[in-house]
Amino acid sequence: MLVFELPLKICFLTPLLSACVSERIGQFISGALHTSEDDSFFCENVRFRSYTFDQPYPLESEHIYREGKIYTVRIRTISQKLAEFFVRQLPLYADGCLQVLDGELKVIPRYLLERVHTLTPVVVKTRQGYWRNQMRVDEFEERLKANLIRKYNFFQHKKLEGGFCLFRRMEFMNRKPVRVPQKNISLLGDKISLTAAQNETAQELLYMALGTGVGENNAEGCGFLGYRFR
Repeated sequence: MLVFELPLKICFLTPLLSACVSERIGQFISGALHTSEDDSFFCENVRFRSYTFDQPYPLESEHIYREGKIYTVRIRTISQKLAEFFVRQLPLYADGCLQVLDGELKVIPRYLLERVHTLTPVVVKTRQGYWRNQMRVDEFEERLKANLIRKYNFFQHKKLEGGFCLFRRMEFMNRKPVRVPQKNISLLGDKISLTAAQNETAQELLYMALGTGVGENNAEGCGFLGYRFR
């Protein structure tokens, strides 16, 4: 398994608030995928999407992305076929909100991960809403781990069990929940830092998470990871 990263130069055709940008980019990518004649993009992603993305940078001090200014956004995926589709087709797709100018595909190397941290909020949903009102921190940690195991089993066609340590320490980087606008509602997420366990299974899952994100709603820009190698 490899993680592919595509830094894209983009420009917005109309000004856009930073609070709305993840939802808008997610719609752009989804729209481009629906132009493909390759049904496998949708068949393989029925349960989970094999890509995620961060917020464009640099961010203006007014938290507005300006019309016509060039920004960079990174898309990551664990699917080489999907990565190659993005390189070919995203610059050809337009939806009246943003335009992709160019991008060059690269592979994130596989070194020993020391730490990963969320650059966009990680979302864990419950039937009653935000997780802090419903579960303890250790239950939240277990949800993150179980979610990554399900993704790994789904994409790698394996049956990995949970009897291993995924991370040795988790820290919250936000004092209050971070609002994530999604489809006319606002979800609540968190910024977290995970000190990676050094066993082979943990390293495999956290490397995969660089391309899939952690938590939920990754194809809408949630749970995108920064990383530090040892």
